[in-house]
Amino acid sequence: MVSCARSSINADADVHIVIAAWLFVVGTMALASGSAIGGVAFFAFAGVAPVALHAWIKARALASRSRLEQDARQRDDADAGRDQR
Repeated sequence: MVSCARSSINADADVHIVIAAWLFVVGTMALASGSAIGGVAFFAFAGVAPVALHAWIKARALASRSRLEQDARQRDDADAGRDQR
């Protein structure tokens, strides 16, 4: 039996496709702009700014998750040290 569902979902790859499509559409709209300055400004505000915001949010979430994992690892190591005495 053939299934249309994917066995594992890679959300990060899906987001990259959406970002690439977003930049393509915004870039095409910027090229159709009446002036070069208007096109560059449109691409900067409608294309680059949202992607930069997304990257900043993801980076903060990764740093926070990394910090929490490091704190948990240190607590686990300290607990194991007390058990060995």
